[in-house]
Amino acid sequence: MNRILFFLVITIFFTLFFLLNRYVVSKGMLAIDQPTYKRIFQWTYWSLTLSFLVGQILERGNPHFITEIISGIGSIWLAWLFYILMSLLVIDIFRLIDYFIPFIPQNIIPQISNIKLGFIAVFVLSLLTTVYGYFNARNPIVNPVSVAIDKPLSKDLKIVVVSDLHIGAIVSNTKIERLVREINVIQPDLVLIVGDLVDHNPRFAIKDEVGKQFLKLHPTMGIYAVTGNHEYIGEAEMSIQYLSQYGIQYLRDTAVNVQNQIIIAGREDKQMQFVTGKKRKPISEILQDSPTGLPVILMDHQPVEYDKAVESGVDLMLSGHTHKGQMWPMNYITKAVFENHYGLYQKGKSWFYTSNGFGTWGPPIRVGNRPEIVLITLQQKP
Repeated sequence: MNRILFFLVITIFFTLFFLLNRYVVSKGMLAIDQPTYKRIFQWTYWSLTLSFLVGQILERGNPHFITEIISGIGSIWLAWLFYILMSLLVIDIFRLIDYFIPFIPQNIIPQISNIKLGFIAVFVLSLLTTVYGYFNARNPIVNPVSVAIDKPLSKDLKIVVVSDLHIGAIVSNTKIERLVREINVIQPDLVLIVGDLVDHNPRFAIKDEVGKQFLKLHPTMGIYAVTGNHEYIGEAEMSIQYLSQYGIQYLRDTAVNVQNQIIIAGREDKQMQFVTGKKRKPISEILQDSPTGLPVILMDHQPVEYDKAVESGVDLMLSGHTHKGQMWPMNYITKAVFENHYGLYQKGKSWFYTSNGFGTWGPPIRVGNRPEIVLITLQQKP
């Protein structure tokens, strides 16, 4: 049944993908006069569109620089296409509404009805948005957050939280080097990596020896990580085995007492059940042998089961996954789906923080948000 559902979803996806692209092509063909330019436009458009699909297939195999080039081109084109498509749809929706309920001033109708001018404007504005998003995604911020809890602490703790690095064909050494430099400036007590450390194929990280970058981190209380859905979309055990060699301790439905100051617990990602058939442990079971009285930080890649975290006495739960939509206006979707799609949130006596992530999935583009390194200062309430 799962296999039938999978093929049904894939069929629907590719059908919709083709129809939406055909819609954009039809608009372009109306805007171009000369047959030669029409052929060039069609060939270029479909080549770029297919480059994303081909890149995603190649990324599942062995690393190669050609894969990185094709995947990079296809991913950037996907973002550009997204804004082209969205702009064309909005224009057509307004035209349709105006047809039945006229509201557009008559004196500007000739200008907005110019198909060629409109298509060029959409292409250029979408390109500018994509270029902006590309450079925006390459400039992370350090986001300071203070959290005060009831339980005693011997001192304030500086905790760096990062999520959704998505190391792979697009995110590699250069971006991780910058991450490490930024963290070392902070000199945190703890570094917590909240899932999707690897995009899906760890062979890219292994080939580029990205793991060595994490040896440059020296937090006094260690580096801990949990799995995300992308580890399980790919080869989770290979990812974990590789990165565990470089000072990263994965918490897989387990909890550790760190220097008798704090409990760090980590859950397997929800995706594990669909891949392995095994259910992850409940929060209460993960924490059942932990000493009472110590502050509890829980890492769970997807921001879910908040009520269970409150019931289990979690002081701070850390998540990622949402990317805050990554590209506007997708943030409205993540906000509707998740109880807390981004930022600091309190429920009962528990605090929750969802990071929008450091890396990117698919297009290396961010519009409407900046990639972040979260610096949480954990302190006792006065």
